[in-house]
Amino acid sequence: MHAASAHPYRQRLAQDLFDALWLEDLYGFRTHCIFHPAANDSAGDNHAAVLEVVLDATRSLHWHGKRASGLRPFRVADLPAALHTATLAIELELVKAVEILQTADWWQDRMGRCVRFFRLAFQQAAFAAEHEPAILARLDAAPDQLLCWETLSCLKDRPFHPLARAKDWGNLDGSPYTAETMTALLLHWVAIPRDQICGTACAGQPVAAALLDAVQQDTLLTRARNCGADSDAYLWLPVHPWQWMWLKQSAAISALNTCIDLGSGLGTATPTASLRSLAVSGYRDTHLKLALSVNALGAVRTLPPRYLHNGMLASACLEQLRQRDAWLATHLLLCDENRWWALKQHPQEHALAAEPGELACLIRSYPTLPGATLIPMAALPVPTATGVLPAFEYLLGASAHEATAWALFDDIARMLLELGLRCLAQGVMPEMHGQNVVLVCRGQKIVSLLLRDHDTLRICPPLMQAQDVAIPAYVIDRSTPNTLELDDPRALLSYLQTLAIEVNLYAILAALSERYGRDEAHGWQLVRIALEDCLMRVPLPAQIASQTRKLLLDETDWPFKQVLAPLLGRASFSTGMPSATGRIGNPFRNAA
Repeated sequence: MHAASAHPYRQRLAQDLFDALWLEDLYGFRTHCIFHPAANDSAGDNHAAVLEVVLDATRSLHWHGKRASGLRPFRVADLPAALHTATLAIELELVKAVEILQTADWWQDRMGRCVRFFRLAFQQAAFAAEHEPAILARLDAAPDQLLCWETLSCLKDRPFHPLARAKDWGNLDGSPYTAETMTALLLHWVAIPRDQICGTACAGQPVAAALLDAVQQDTLLTRARNCGADSDAYLWLPVHPWQWMWLKQSAAISALNTCIDLGSGLGTATPTASLRSLAVSGYRDTHLKLALSVNALGAVRTLPPRYLHNGMLASACLEQLRQRDAWLATHLLLCDENRWWALKQHPQEHALAAEPGELACLIRSYPTLPGATLIPMAALPVPTATGVLPAFEYLLGASAHEATAWALFDDIARMLLELGLRCLAQGVMPEMHGQNVVLVCRGQKIVSLLLRDHDTLRICPPLMQAQDVAIPAYVIDRSTPNTLELDDPRALLSYLQTLAIEVNLYAILAALSERYGRDEAHGWQLVRIALEDCLMRVPLPAQIASQTRKLLLDETDWPFKQVLAPLLGRASFSTGMPSATGRIGNPFRNAA
């Protein structure tokens, strides 16, 4: 570190900031960048450089670092940025540098939203760095536990997104409910009249039975009986404790008036990296997903019932594909996300699309896989403060050679790409970023991929119809942009390119390149070869086979998922993460 007081993750945050600005070319960022050779470089590194970001005619920001090849041409050094004018140069803390960046005459966001979210991300990153030793210690003690790998993912969060760590909890403190603390929270419980519930048809109290032991169930029954909520007219649901505080201070939810408070302290669950998904204590294969009115990634993390409903349809669709394709039957596993319930706030019978899901829950069941270790792909690119990649060390051993690490990456890339192409062949595409895809490992071998969060399954009805695949009847809010139903196979393919390759695989190959001092072109070459092999092996429909190959391997440009401009430009926040599609150079251009 440059100084003892420096932020432990300062360099990572600065790199994420540059990468996002450059890849997205936010507000024409690239045209305002000038790279200079570093003066008086004592290490004799001919790649050392200074990045000058011109703000206006009299001011510029300077960052030290190294030039690099590939999609991201600059590696930021762990040194402060500096504001340069005609007469002086002032070193800046990172948040201050972002604040100054927003004063550029070409910067279009004048609301200060970027620096506000970046400040939250900066604080959360410091919080994560503080907890890193404890997170690694628990991982060393129990590497067979999914929760330990989920927690490790927090140290990086979404790749190439400088604002991903920003969690806006409003005026209610959210720090006790973050995954970094590894602390189980106490569930709150409410009794809701069944005629105000939408979701899975059920009798009895299935949620309590799934989450509580016999003694806890008896205690909850006693509480319900004392409140007159022990009859079949009520369903008992858990609520996130922060969400319960938020609901109580929000006077806008009139439907809450008919709910009966059953109190807290029965059942515990530990937050995972996805914040609203909790690992249920005492139930290894069960996660609980709860609504949270927290702003993260530019979206409010509630659970709209239409998402939960669509997730069930998507899961059935994926299971249909498993029955049709022997490779998928062997290599694709699915979490069961068919049990969910939500408070109904609209009396209309067919108002599912309008329900906000501010009090809702989903029980996610993982398949029982004796002897297997589950590792979210989001954990693979996470480095420690010393630059070690714990997931690769666990799978290969601390003394493994670089070639072994790249071979494992190659195996993972091949399986992910084949999954994507086989789904494309049937007219669907899962959202395969690192948080949704879990590796099923036996020893050093990746035997299958486990998908979760099925509500993001994209479909192309014309292609599905041509392949005789049943089309799920999604419930969609047509007042907002719809990315679930796509008429063009190219749009479907773009989700493989953007989320699976440019976010998920790129984050891993970038981390390996950094770990071993290797040019990123090496990793891209492995991905390209794997993709070429998959294209030869996967039986794509004739009408899209040649087009798919051309779009992936031969096109000059690729689609790129923008996140900053949509986030900074959104007038108000809803449940969908703001995004748009831009273009970047084909990452395989220099990997042939």
